[in-house]
Amino acid sequence: DVTPRAPEEQFRYQSQQQSQQETVLAPTPAAVPETEPTEPGPLDCREEQYPCTRLYSVHKPCKQCLNEICFYSLRRVYVINKEICVRTVCAHEELLRADLCRDKFSKCGVMATSGLCQTVGASCARSCGGC
Repeated sequence: DVTPRAPEEQFRYQSQQQSQQETVLAPTPAAVPETEPTEPGPLDCREEQYPCTRLYSVHKPCKQCLNEICFYSLRRVYVINKEICVRTVCAHEELLRADLCRDKFSKCGVMATSGLCQTVGASCARSCGGC
């Protein structure tokens, strides 16, 4: 705009320009799921290492000779590997698992508190991780 303006009109025009430039919307914060302070949230997770055994199938060349003629064949063999595996453990999942376990295997807790842990120790260890 190059047309000359009166001083008050020029001031009004400049203040309009400034107010248009200063109108910037602030970004709204992302919605964070709210949990009670006593409940573990979905971000309350940790990585846990544990020993694990994995079975791999590999092809191993096997030399076979018949008189003077030799050939190789590939035989499938299995390799057992002991490794350190990593899993993500979240507190809210552990609580759910503990609740399910307590409901399903209530006898484990009863036996443990009454001193009879050895009688059901094996089944409780398999189901809930110990008596």
